[in-house]
Amino acid sequence: MWGVAEACRIAATILALLIAAVLLRDHARDRSARASVFVLVGVAGHLITPLLLGTQVPLALVRGAVLLSLTVPFAFWLLAQVHFDDEFAPAPFHAAILLLVVGVGFTGWLIDVEPRLAGSMRPGGVSDFWAIAPRLLGVGLVVHALIRTYVGAGSDLVVSRLRLRYAVLIVAGTYILLVLVAEVFLRDSSAGGVAEQVHGVLLLATLFSVSFLAFRVSPQLLKPPTLDVSTPAIDPKLVDRLKSLMEVDEVFREEGLSIGTLADRVGMPEHKLRDLINTQLGFKNFNAFLHHYRIRAAQKALTDPAQAHLGIAEIAYDVGYRSLATFNKAFKETIGRTPKEVREPR
Repeated sequence: MWGVAEACRIAATILALLIAAVLLRDHARDRSARASVFVLVGVAGHLITPLLLGTQVPLALVRGAVLLSLTVPFAFWLLAQVHFDDEFAPAPFHAAILLLVVGVGFTGWLIDVEPRLAGSMRPGGVSDFWAIAPRLLGVGLVVHALIRTYVGAGSDLVVSRLRLRYAVLIVAGTYILLVLVAEVFLRDSSAGGVAEQVHGVLLLATLFSVSFLAFRVSPQLLKPPTLDVSTPAIDPKLVDRLKSLMEVDEVFREEGLSIGTLADRVGMPEHKLRDLINTQLGFKNFNAFLHHYRIRAAQKALTDPAQAHLGIAEIAYDVGYRSLATFNKAFKETIGRTPKEVREPR
C-alpha cells in the first residue's frame, strides 16, 4: 500500500509528463519550451526512481530512470541560460558537461546504491566519494544557474517576463538545490522517512505552482519580445532625451553603464525605461541595446583613416567594452565580419 510520499510522487510524475507533452504539442519549436521539457522529463525520472526500487521491473528500466534523474541539475542550468541569454547557443563543451555530470552520477549509483539495494556491504572511503560527488556537481550547476538568473535578469527589458521568470526559476531552482543538499546530508539520517514525505508533498506543490504560472503566462514566458510599433511613446520628450544621450553625448562609451544609471540620466523610472527600449526600440535586453551603439561607433572608427593609428583594442575600450574578446564576439555577430576584416588597409 502506497503512503503519502509515494502517492505524491506518482501524481507529480504524471503532472510533469503532462506539462512536457503540452509544451511539445504547442511550443515544439521554441527553445525555451524544449529546455523546459528537458527539465520535466528529468524530474519525472527523479520522482519515479524510488518507486521502481524493490519491484520486479527490469534493472535496465531502473537504470534508465536513474539516468534521467541525473540530468536534472544540468537541464535546469541549461534552462537558465536559455531564458536569460538571448545569444546562448549549445556548444560541444555543454554536451561534455552533461556527460560528466551523468557519468559521475551513474558511476556513483553503480558503486554506492545498487550494492546496498542488493544487500551487499558497501566499501568505505571510495563509496562515500561516489555517493557525494554527483550531488556536489549538481549543487554547483544549480548555484551557477541561480547566479545566472540574477545577473541575466538585470539586462532583461520585458518587465512582466522578468518578474515571471524570477518566480518560476528562483522557486524551482531553490527547491532543486535544497533537495540536492538534503540528499548529501540526510541520505543516511534517521530523519530520512519524514524528509521523504515532506519532499513528496512539496515537490507536487512546486510542480503544480510552476505549471499554473507557465500556462497562465505562456505567451510572455515562451515567446521572445517583439517590437510593438502601435504602442505610443511614454513621452516623446523622454524618447528624444534618450536618443540624445546615446547619439550625441554617446554615454554608451562609459564602461559599465547600467540601465539604472541611464534611467537617472534620462529622468524616468527604470521599469519605464526598460519598457521604452523594448516596445519602442525593439531590443530584447539592455546589452543588445548597448551593442547596437557601440558596434556602430567601432565600425565607424575602424573605417576612418584619421583613426588608423589606433589599435583594435584601443577602439574596443574607447566604445565601452571591458574585454577585447567580448568586443570581437559582439562585432562578428552584428556585422558578420571581424574587426580586423573591416579595418581598411593602412
